[in-house]
Amino acid sequence: METRLSSVQAGLTVLAAALPDDPESQTVLGWICAHLTEVELLPGQEPGSTGAQSPDAPARVAVICDDTALAEHTERAGTAVVFVSSTGVPPTNGWPAARIRSMHRPGWLPGERHQGVHQAGTVAPPRAVRARNGRGALIRLAVPEAADPADSTRLLRTAQDALAEAADCPVFAVHLYGPGSARATGTVTALLPGATVYQDRDPAAERALSEASLLVSSPALTSVTLAQTARIPLALLPPLGAHQQRAAAVLDSAGAPLAVLGGDHARRTDEAEALRRALDAPDELAHWADAAQQAAGDDRRGAQRIARKVRQLLLAPM
Repeated sequence: METRLSSVQAGLTVLAAALPDDPESQTVLGWICAHLTEVELLPGQEPGSTGAQSPDAPARVAVICDDTALAEHTERAGTAVVFVSSTGVPPTNGWPAARIRSMHRPGWLPGERHQGVHQAGTVAPPRAVRARNGRGALIRLAVPEAADPADSTRLLRTAQDALAEAADCPVFAVHLYGPGSARATGTVTALLPGATVYQDRDPAAERALSEASLLVSSPALTSVTLAQTARIPLALLPPLGAHQQRAAAVLDSAGAPLAVLGGDHARRTDEAEALRRALDAPDELAHWADAAQQAAGDDRRGAQRIARKVRQLLLAPM
């Protein structure tokens, strides 16, 4: 009788980790891991903590997003690391020692190539969702661990005020993601009692995107990709924390046709006008991103490419 080995017994174990306080880093990791269904994924831990790997099934390979300290520690411990910068730019403290260094940089983002770095292109979700119903605005709010509930209140009111000024585009759903998302649920239900709230990786959030006519989001490269594939306009909320501030700066450098919310009163009219223009031309962002990616040879299969690098290391001789 043939005995089938489990993925752990066969040595197909991969340590998967991202910056714990960065919702965007966690999102990119999840999209990559969606293409590693044949392996056993082990959660990563910070250097010095216990329980990072099962002693019975240590990982031969790790895929680590943005956490340079963990990547250095893991590579020194003898596990081959595929390190991914999810921000579209090199890590602020330099590239870590890793077997493979890769960068999630969509074709619409300007910048030069870096020697010794695998350019993955756009890391996209495993399923492309096209918007069809146009029920109103979907808010995608990234909530870091250290975020105060007052921060979520401020950002949601920013979205409410801009939408009320711009057009009749009610908020029908809010997708909260990130380590602080659970604490923000009460804030959402108090301010937007008619909106459906989706938590973190709830697959039903995909259905909400398919029903949206506008995506209002925390600054994130992944939100541009979601709006592009859904063929809807995008409006950015003010950044919350250092990671989102960096993402906002990267997106600003790209010159994408999107609305930026959260200015002072003097800019409120400009914001409302930008939202009205976006809603009048819902495909503008998608056409812009499509053209830039086509020119750059970016087919939005970056997650698959990075997953392939992980498999290559798994299958390499010890």
